[in-house]
Amino acid sequence: MKKLFTLLLTVIMSMVAIFAVGCTEEEPEAYKFGKELLRYDSQLDTLPKLVNGDIDVSIIDSVMAGYYCKTGNYANQIAIVEDLVLAQEKYGIAGRKNDKAFVSKINEALIALSETRYEEIGDEYGLTDSLCLDDETVNPLANATDNSWNQIVESGKIVIGYTIFAPICYDVVDDEPTKGFDIDLAKAVVNYLNQTYSVNLDVEFLLIDWDNKEVDLANDNIDLIWNGLTITDERANAMCISVPYLNNNQVAVVMKSNLSKYSDAAKILVNMNKAVIGVEKGSAGESVVLK
Repeated sequence: MKKLFTLLLTVIMSMVAIFAVGCTEEEPEAYKFGKELLRYDSQLDTLPKLVNGDIDVSIIDSVMAGYYCKTGNYANQIAIVEDLVLAQEKYGIAGRKNDKAFVSKINEALIALSETRYEEIGDEYGLTDSLCLDDETVNPLANATDNSWNQIVESGKIVIGYTIFAPICYDVVDDEPTKGFDIDLAKAVVNYLNQTYSVNLDVEFLLIDWDNKEVDLANDNIDLIWNGLTITDERANAMCISVPYLNNNQVAVVMKSNLSKYSDAAKILVNMNKAVIGVEKGSAGESVVLK
């Protein structure tokens, strides 16, 4: 019954949104739902805006939402709208388009760690149910022969672009993130590569503007985008992306005091279309709102 309710809700929302967009000529952008879309520099920036009443709904990653709805200053104030999954996704690690040999080494390390450190890190950050690497994962780039891995070895470091959102990356001290699933996993991968190939690579984390991540990668400011990057066909065509390493959903987060507005299909339809929506610029959350 629950699955049927969710499916029915999704279909009805799509039909209502299409009708609403078709009747609105003055709107500069077409939305699948919501009356207004506000963009912020990070997913985390949407949460104080939600609490302050600047937006009605925050569309963010379930990985992040699950953490902040239970931990920290927002735990008693915000909640995820149940039975409303706006998109199902997987995270990947992105390198430059032609860096196949380098990304192949990242894949190799992830697969090798899948039953050891990978699971330990997932358990530490409460993401066990989101893990997707297993003993059946294969490396599609295993035969890559370009020079990208050699170039990384010669440089002596891997520069990773990140933004701050728990439990993926947080607790930044002196411009260096000290906690997070992706942070710990990246360190484990580099440690594996150093031991396996007798190299001496350092890992450097660089805080980036998520909306400019592709530019930073193309301009060699970073070597990898490793920060809860949703795999899409568009990104896979523009960059070289690793095997998926984490499952994620796009979910709606609202104030607990407003949960009654989203308690059944009819209420969700009405109130989502009335809502001011907040998203991170350039994020998957933005994509699910835009038609």
